[in-house]
Amino acid sequence: MLNTSIFFGTDGAMTLSDATGLDADAFGEYFGESGAVARVVNVAIQVTTRIHPFYEMGSRLPTELRTGNIAIAGTVERAYVNGALLRMMLGEYAVAEEAAGLLVPTFNMKLILDNLRPPGDEGNSLLTVYGVTFDSWQWNLPESDFALERLSFRARRLAVTDNAVPA
Repeated sequence: MLNTSIFFGTDGAMTLSDATGLDADAFGEYFGESGAVARVVNVAIQVTTRIHPFYEMGSRLPTELRTGNIAIAGTVERAYVNGALLRMMLGEYAVAEEAAGLLVPTFNMKLILDNLRPPGDEGNSLLTVYGVTFDSWQWNLPESDFALERLSFRARRLAVTDNAVPA
């Protein structure tokens, strides 16, 4: 039986892996071996499919709907701890004024949802976003709240793995 429980935001964790275009030592320095990103909030993923309606002359309703391109995008926020996510966006340009070629880092992002039901289960749902590239970075310093950084991203594809939960 697949999971039928609901999740809170506190049930989720995010990890990054398989980074290309970024020095492996720098990636390990920021995220460790596990690739876990700490203090993540407001993660949003949007999948959009372009639909092309065909209208026959004189008809108010489409006679056919054709699917087009699929776009995957989203945002992630986290408490500003260090420049790790900005470095994931800029690559070598985060540390040098001029770098050899513009190689924007790409990576895989895993969102693990686990409400610990049943206890000890290794996770009830896993969203893997492949080929993620950050395309914007914003940093906010509010007067009476935590400093947050917000990044938006584009991705190549998305996979969902739901683990069976024993009944």
